[in-house]
Amino acid sequence: MEEEHYCMNCKCELRKPYIVCKAEVCHSMTICVHCFSKGVIFGVHQNDHPYTVCRTDFPLFEQTWTAEEETTLLDIMSDCGYGNWSDVAHRLRTKSQSECQNHYNKYFIDKPHEDLPHFKEAERTVYPQPIVYKLCDDPPRYPENNDLSGYMAGRGDFTIEYDNFMELEIKHLDFDEEDEDSKMQLGVLDVYYDCMKERWKRKKIVRDYGLINIPKVQVASRRYSYTIKDLIDKLRVFITLVSPDEYCKYIEAIHYERELKHDIKKLQSRRENGMTSMQQSKMYHILNSRRNVVKSKRHLMVDLLSHLKDETSCQTWLQRQAVLDNMSKGGLVVLPNAPRKTAPPLDISSLPGYEKLGETEQEICANIRLVPEAYIEFRDSLINECKKNGCLKLGQARSLIKIDVNKTRKLYDFLLTNGMINKE
Repeated sequence: MEEEHYCMNCKCELRKPYIVCKAEVCHSMTICVHCFSKGVIFGVHQNDHPYTVCRTDFPLFEQTWTAEEETTLLDIMSDCGYGNWSDVAHRLRTKSQSECQNHYNKYFIDKPHEDLPHFKEAERTVYPQPIVYKLCDDPPRYPENNDLSGYMAGRGDFTIEYDNFMELEIKHLDFDEEDEDSKMQLGVLDVYYDCMKERWKRKKIVRDYGLINIPKVQVASRRYSYTIKDLIDKLRVFITLVSPDEYCKYIEAIHYERELKHDIKKLQSRRENGMTSMQQSKMYHILNSRRNVVKSKRHLMVDLLSHLKDETSCQTWLQRQAVLDNMSKGGLVVLPNAPRKTAPPLDISSLPGYEKLGETEQEICANIRLVPEAYIEFRDSLINECKKNGCLKLGQARSLIKIDVNKTRKLYDFLLTNGMINKE
């Protein structure tokens, strides 16, 4: 950064332009414009000494860039670094990002001015060699089984780390000798250190227990799927209590124990069935499979006898068996649809309007499962329509009453039989 200059007379901070005395006795003494215009005399300085004006409002490399902007750009670059053009332009304020980048690359890197200091080139000790590429028909691809979800094996890092945003808590920490919150900031660093230890612990577990070896994990999952898969899921939380070798030995021992128990149960079952050799065991399995086939066929007659008492169930069972035979033989068998089961009469004795009906009307309402009030409404509607037109057809009755067509027909026939309506 540029050093700050002060007026040797009034001690105020200098802003360009300002005066520099060139007399030998003054040793480049700096004077502000205000004091210089008054012709002040102080110390060894006289108002007739030679002087120069220090100013930076003139162009240096380009007409659009002043010397002040050039020096400010270099100071900002030393703070922000090369490439951080957004911050450079923000601090410079008078130029955009692209203007700062193009100007710096052109006059300080690509074509530096001859008056600028030159850096000594380092002696080359390593000479580049051409890279030989081998032609291959296969396109480039990642090695197989090299990508574990959430873990980058090549770097040994997780894509999303444990407590992934912990760094945000410490990026604004600034230690000062006079800061009263230093203990609190140290506490935040302790928490961050504990987070780093937990991350390291998790990565170590992934490496030590072979969790990044996907084929090994898949083989183990298939190997133990029929014996101790449920037990492995419960023991996984205790995996860090023992070493990897001890854990593998323990799991393998439990797997072997389950296999032995399973084999013992099979041998006990064979012994209970009178078998004493493996040859007898093979014959037993053959005969047992035949017995199960014959037993399943016997169940067909039992199912038929159980459905004979119910006509609907019997018809459904016969239809199902015919479909199965049709699928096996390739023929077409069509059976009549099973009759619908008649619903039982509705108990309307406790419903409103029951006492307004006659015995025959009560019977018809119960049989067609129609509540008394709805029956009275439908009856009156049909009688009024019949009186209006002189007759009433079944189609007209169905258009007036929006209920089941079968119930409408029974109600129409009942009213017609009792002389309440006429169709001609």
